[in-house]
Amino acid sequence: MDPKFNPETARIYFFRYMREYRAICVLWGLLSIIWCILNLVTFIQPQWIGDSPSSPGYGHMGVFSYCYPDNEKSQYVCSGSFTSFDSLLSDSFRACTFFVGVSALLMLITVAALLLFFCFKKTFVFYFCGVLQLISAVFMFLACVIYPSGWGHEEVKRICGDTAGDYRLGFCGIRWAYILAILGIFDAAILSILAFFLAAKRAKSEVFATTGTVTKSELNGYSADTMSKKSIPIQPVVTVPDSHHERYSEYSQPIKRGANNFQL
Repeated sequence: MDPKFNPETARIYFFRYMREYRAICVLWGLLSIIWCILNLVTFIQPQWIGDSPSSPGYGHMGVFSYCYPDNEKSQYVCSGSFTSFDSLLSDSFRACTFFVGVSALLMLITVAALLLFFCFKKTFVFYFCGVLQLISAVFMFLACVIYPSGWGHEEVKRICGDTAGDYRLGFCGIRWAYILAILGIFDAAILSILAFFLAAKRAKSEVFATTGTVTKSELNGYSADTMSKKSIPIQPVVTVPDSHHERYSEYSQPIKRGANNFQL
């Protein structure tokens, strides 16, 4: 049986619920911003795969760039650009670049969409951001699955050895950017589910009073969005004097009738 509360107790429970709800919303927004930054780092950094102590060559690769050491300059020289697909090694790397780039772009749009909380309904914004994060997770998953299919390229074999091939890394190792991309799949999916959860809980939140269920907006006239008291219009009240009793103005003195009290 559902518990029943009086209006004052119900209001206290509602304010406590809204405080915890807003704390989770802030946490969701911060995690979305953090993953957006990490997504951009994953896209830019050429540290998806690289050499190991047993590999015949030296260098490392990302989704669109590949780097080799330059002994004269004592630094790594990188080639490939996401603005020019012709500079990419193979179709697999092109597809991976596209999916990771679109995933990062969707997260940037999600972060920018946080500003919509000031001008649109919060439920709509949560659903909108949740859909974007879900698509971002799907695109990152496709990128992580497609990326190993390009390991059979000659440039990869130059670093990892002739044993490298499609979905075979040879003597190379997986670097931190690839691991971060895999973790980002679960991160974006969890953020998407949390956004849908926050949207649903905001629409279905209810409190109970002794007279039955009272919705957020109906509870003592409080608004769920602004947490402020709603204004109640004052209705004019018209009173009709009682005809059985004699009434006098408060600014006038009653006139005493009678011959003895009459004065000129």
